[in-house]
Amino acid sequence: MKTMSSKPEETSRMYETENDISQQRRVELCALMNQRLADAVDLQTQMKQAHWNVKGPHFIGLHELFDKIDEAVEAYVDLIAERIVQLGGIAAGTARVAAGRSRLEEYPLTITDGSAHVEAVAKVLVHVRSRSAQLH
Repeated sequence: MKTMSSKPEETSRMYETENDISQQRRVELCALMNQRLADAVDLQTQMKQAHWNVKGPHFIGLHELFDKIDEAVEAYVDLIAERIVQLGGIAAGTARVAAGRSRLEEYPLTITDGSAHVEAVAKVLVHVRSRSAQLH
C-alpha cells in the first residue's frame, strides 16, 4: 500500500491567489496554521474518544457535552483548513498527518469514568487554549 508522506516541504507549495500578502509570509502563515490544524484534528478525535467511552452516573450529560465540544472543534478545523487554502497553501488535515504532527499529549485510552474524562478533556483544552493565546 502506498502512503502519502507528511513532510512539511510537501505542503509548502503555494498556489497563486489574489491575496496581497507576500508569498514568504503566506508560506510562514500556512506552516503555522498547518501545525494548528494537526493539533485541532487530534483534539477533535480526542473529544470523540471521550464521547464514545464515558461511563458512569453522569453518562448522558457528559456524552452530550463531549459531542458538542467535538462539533465546535470540527468547525474550528474547517476554518483553519479553509484559511490555509485561501492563502494559497495546502491544508494537510489527514489523520496520519495530524498524528505525526500533533503536539498534544496522547489521550488516555483506558479511562471510562466520567470525572476522569472531564479531567482529561479539561487538560487538553487548556493546553490548546494556551497555544492559541501564543498567537496573539
